[in-house]
Amino acid sequence: MSQWDFKSMAQAMADELIQMRRVLHQWPELSRAEARTSAYIQKKLAEYGIEFQAGVAKTGVVGLIRGKAGEGRTILLRADMDALPVAELNEVAYRSQNEGVMHACGHDAHMACLLGAAKFLQDVSGELYGNVKLMFQPDEEDKGGAEPMIKEGILQAPAVDAAIALHVEPSYGCGSIAIKPGATMASPDEFDIVIKGRGGHGAYPGRAISPILVGTEVVKRIQSLPAQIESDDSVVVTVCSFQAGSFYNVIPDTATLIGTARSFSSQTRREIEKKLDALLAEVCSAMGAEYELHYRYLFPPLTNNAPMTALVEEVVDGMYGAGSVQRLSEPFMAGDDFAYVAQEVPSAYFYLGCRNEQKGIMHPWHSPQFDIDEDCLPMGAGVLAAAAARFLNDQK
Repeated sequence: MSQWDFKSMAQAMADELIQMRRVLHQWPELSRAEARTSAYIQKKLAEYGIEFQAGVAKTGVVGLIRGKAGEGRTILLRADMDALPVAELNEVAYRSQNEGVMHACGHDAHMACLLGAAKFLQDVSGELYGNVKLMFQPDEEDKGGAEPMIKEGILQAPAVDAAIALHVEPSYGCGSIAIKPGATMASPDEFDIVIKGRGGHGAYPGRAISPILVGTEVVKRIQSLPAQIESDDSVVVTVCSFQAGSFYNVIPDTATLIGTARSFSSQTRREIEKKLDALLAEVCSAMGAEYELHYRYLFPPLTNNAPMTALVEEVVDGMYGAGSVQRLSEPFMAGDDFAYVAQEVPSAYFYLGCRNEQKGIMHPWHSPQFDIDEDCLPMGAGVLAAAAARFLNDQK
């Protein structure tokens, strides 16, 4: 086991971790526009004496903590940076100052945890048998910044051997961590459907082919589509928007449906697209309409490596005692582009409990009332540092 007490280090840094999180929370920035956030991270890394490269995938920052010269392996620790177009409703001192933009998914906490872990690891770098890369990644909430950072060489020079990331999770209480090997998050694919009917007067619906009626039947049929997919894992297909028409007595020519499809394997993703296309063809043919389907494959499913998952579990047990780790029974249907990193190197992605009902902290990701119990920050920072040190020093 590690010879350092990262738990105590993290607890001693609790006030600074909270202060960093609050600064980042007050000034959230949307995907690919994280300039102020990036500058703050660079300032903190410089303060901790950590070398870094800025401007990776536009606003991303890559830090490097060098261990014993020329020895050992390299592990990557990742935090996402971007916020969401959500107007915050929390009346707190650290409320967002960027109107209509909010860290409603905890990326402010992720960055604070990684900055804390970076400081601890830099302080003991002379005793690390290897290197630590710090991946501060933009654009997780939109197009995805992990793949561009990989293309710009984040997994090289030195080559990365493994990776770890965390995500705060309000389903779990502060002081706990949840994780599982294998499928952990879904592929968040998207689709656009255009139903082409024949417009007409609202008084004479029989003379038209209403794309609204056709679209309504499509929505009904899509609800049963997951049951038709042969998969051992869960499948979700959801229509999230239905737009058609703009006047009281005009049947429009077209209707547009957009939505998301969630699954956990490449084969299932292809089957969903195929089944959706067949469903549209059948409904539109029967009702005299035509359609266009645009199906986009976004991030791949996020899959945890079993040995890396076990390493995180053992570290948490050793630091916080048995019962601090909860084994997820099912993967999350949300997606995360850390999946691109996990495709390239053995990785572990864990959930950091941040719920505290006594403090009124229980709202889900992306809610305008989302918040975290900041007492979780030392645990997140300490576990990241301890797991990285364990990988480098205890697996020579």
